[in-house]
Order: sequence, then C-alpha cells, then structure tokens
Amino acid sequence: MADERLDHDEESPWTGEHYFRYEEILKSVGDRDKVLDIACGEGYGTFMISKKTSNRVFGGDISSVAVAGCVEKWAAENLEFRVMNGTKLDFDSDYFDKVVSFETIEHTTEYMAMLHELKRVLKADGTAFISTPNILINSPKGYVENPYHTQEWQLHELQDILAEVFASVRIFGQKYSRYDNPMIPKLGRTVEFVLNQRVIRRLPIKIKNIIAQFVIGKRFYPQSDDFGLVSDPSEIVKCQTFFCICRK
Repeated sequence: MADERLDHDEESPWTGEHYFRYEEILKSVGDRDKVLDIACGEGYGTFMISKKTSNRVFGGDISSVAVAGCVEKWAAENLEFRVMNGTKLDFDSDYFDKVVSFETIEHTTEYMAMLHELKRVLKADGTAFISTPNILINSPKGYVENPYHTQEWQLHELQDILAEVFASVRIFGQKYSRYDNPMIPKLGRTVEFVLNQRVIRRLPIKIKNIIAQFVIGKRFYPQSDDFGLVSDPSEIVKCQTFFCICRK
C-alpha cells in the first residue's frame, strides 16, 4: 500500500472530512466495545475511539514509521498500536465489536482478502465501518488519477463487492454540506473558489482564515461539522466519498 496520509499537525483541505468520519462512528461505539482501526495512519482517530470505550482499542498500520509515530503521540491505558497487514490480521475470529478502515481498500489490489479478514475478526453482531472514494467524482476522467490508488469504484460496483462479503451493507455519501446551512452566506462558495485559484491559493492559511471568517464566520478549510451523510442514491453518486456500514 502506498503512502497517502493526513498530517494531523497541519491544517489542510482534508482535515475536516477525516475527523467527520471518526466523529460519525463514535456515535455507534459503546462503552464496552473492543475496536480495531486498521490503516490508522497518524492515529488521532484511534485515540478518539479509545476515549469512547473502556475496552481495548487497537490501531494498526502497515507502515512501521506510522506506528512508531502513533506510539509517540498518543497514549491511553486501553490503546495499543501495532504494525499490521490488513489481509492477515493477528487476531482470533469473532474478536472485535467494531472494525474501522477509512480510505484503505482503494490502496491495495488485495482488497477482497482484506474485506474477508475484517469480517473474520468481527463478532457475530459486529459492524465494520469503511470509507472509499467515488470514482465518478474523485477521477472524473474515467480512470484512476490518484497515483496512490490501485482502484476506485462507482456506487453499484462497491455495493456488489461489499455484498459478497457482508450480510448487510448500507452505503451513504459523505456530502460537503457547509452551504446547506441557511445561516452561512452562499457568497462563501465564491470566496472558496477564488482563494483556491493558482497564485492566490498560495496565500498563507492564516490570511485565508481571516477572509473566510469575515465572509462566512468559519475557517477557510472545511471543518468536521461541514459534512453530513446522505442516503438517497441520486445524492450519494454526487459525493466524493462513500461511507459504508457493514454487518457480519
């Protein structure tokens, strides 16, 4: 799997959407749930999960460098980071209540083996939370443009793949919904567009934040509360990211 990780310490266009996904799954994590976060990257989401449950939480990544960074940054009595390969997990079957794997399966041609492993380590009533890009939006030219991705899918393709593995599959679209809020001026869309143009987009983020705060009352880059989930297929296909809830 190639390296494509969010820098937790640096404000970026992707920070909000990543945090949204973890905040969303935290709504389903119970106090006694045992959780695996596979392809945990910098580990901030795994740490968030560890604060929601008193049971054990594991963060796994194929990169030993990433895992070492997680161990250095995050600590909790119930939290453990390990080097892991998502296609060969070192856990007993029926071990976890929840498994999380965000922005992972598009990075490996062994995605089916990985999905079967996620199912194997889930308890009978367990849930897997998976996110992956929508090729129609992420790669509009019709072929995978991201050099770190080995494949991407359309909605119906992803539905078929997940249904081969899991008994129950629900797919949502992660929608950028900042301007659905009637309290936020639509002018903000224009401001975002202009500030993202060549040359202008090189402005320091501090200046962009000042401008955005003045116009719409929010920071320039999307925050976690600027996203929502949609369930209507006609809306899902317009979203850049699929958010999947799969039950064993």
